[in-house]
Amino acid sequence: MKRREFSFKFALPQPEFAFDWRAWLPSRGNVLFTLVMIAVLLWAQSAGAVPFRAESAASTGTVAYQGRLADSSGNPLTETLNMSFRLYSAATGGAPLWTEQWTGSNGVKVSDGLFNVMLGSLTPIAQSLITGNSNLFLGITVGTDDEMTPRVQLGSVPFAVQALTVPDGSITKAKLAADVSLVPPDGSVTTAKIADGAVTQAKLAVLPQKVDCFPPPSQCCFNQTTAGIWSDDLFTCPFTVTTTGVLYMSLQGHQMTSQGNLSCNFSIFFDGVNINTAPRDNPSTTYTTTWHPTFMADTVNVTAGTHTISARMRSASSNVCSLHDPDINGLFVPTR
Repeated sequence: MKRREFSFKFALPQPEFAFDWRAWLPSRGNVLFTLVMIAVLLWAQSAGAVPFRAESAASTGTVAYQGRLADSSGNPLTETLNMSFRLYSAATGGAPLWTEQWTGSNGVKVSDGLFNVMLGSLTPIAQSLITGNSNLFLGITVGTDDEMTPRVQLGSVPFAVQALTVPDGSITKAKLAADVSLVPPDGSVTTAKIADGAVTQAKLAVLPQKVDCFPPPSQCCFNQTTAGIWSDDLFTCPFTVTTTGVLYMSLQGHQMTSQGNLSCNFSIFFDGVNINTAPRDNPSTTYTTTWHPTFMADTVNVTAGTHTISARMRSASSNVCSLHDPDINGLFVPTR
C-alpha cells in the first residue's frame, strides 16, 4: 500500500486596529443643526410658546382645581380660553381677596369640556389668606362673560396649609406634658434674648410717682386782704401721669396775721377745684407777731393725663393773712 503526503496552507486575514479620532467629531451639518435648534427653543420661551415655569420649593401657595366647560347647548368645549379666578370670603358679594388672570399665552386649555389649573402658580396665594379665613369661595370668569354663579366653596385641601403653622394661643397648658415647666430658670431671660420693642409699658410695673411743688425762689411770702374770698393761685405746678391712681398731698408753711382773734384759711386746689371740704382754719390770737408753722393734707383720685395742683388762701376779715415759704408735697400711687 502506497502512502501519499498532503500539505495545506491557510491565509487568515489580519484585522487592523488603527484609531482615527477625527471620526468622532460632529460634521459641520450637525453643528449647524444643533445651534439652530437651541436658537429656536430660546425664541419660543421668550415668546411664551414654551412656558417654562420653575417649580416652587413648597406648594403652600397653590391650589389644584379641575372644572368642566360647555356651551349654552351643553356641548363640551375644546379650545384655549382666557379665564379669571378670584377668591372670596363669602358666597355672594364682597371684594375679592385674591385674583389671578389666565390670559394670552397662559390661557386655559379646555379639552372635551375639561380643564385643570393650578391656582396660585401665576399669582401666589398668601398663606395668611388661607389661615385667616375659615371659608373661601372661588369665583370663575370666562372671557368677557360675567362671573359664574354660584361660587364654588373650596374644600379642605387649601386649609391643610394651616398644618405648617401654629396659630397664636393654640397650645395651652393642658396640651403640655406634666414634666414641662412654664417657669424659666433663674438667669435664663437675658437682655440678648428679649427682642427690641417686645416689652411694652403694659408689661411693666407702675411705681409710685413723687410730685413736689414749690413757689418760685423769688417769692417767699404771700398776702391776702380780701375777706372771705379765695385768692388766686399762689403758685401752680403741672404734672403728668400715665394711668389712674390716688394722689396724696400735703401743704405746709408758716402763717401770720396782722390782727388778733382772726383767722386765715389755706387749701390745696386740684385742677382749679378745692379738694379740702374743710380748709385749715388757724386762729391767729397769738400769731400776730411771729410766724406759726401750719400743715394740712388730703387725697384725690386722679385719671391719666396732665393735671395741675396749686395753693390758695383767704382771710376771715379785711386783715392781712401772710403765708411764708409754702410748698406742696405729693405722692401719686397707681391703682393698676
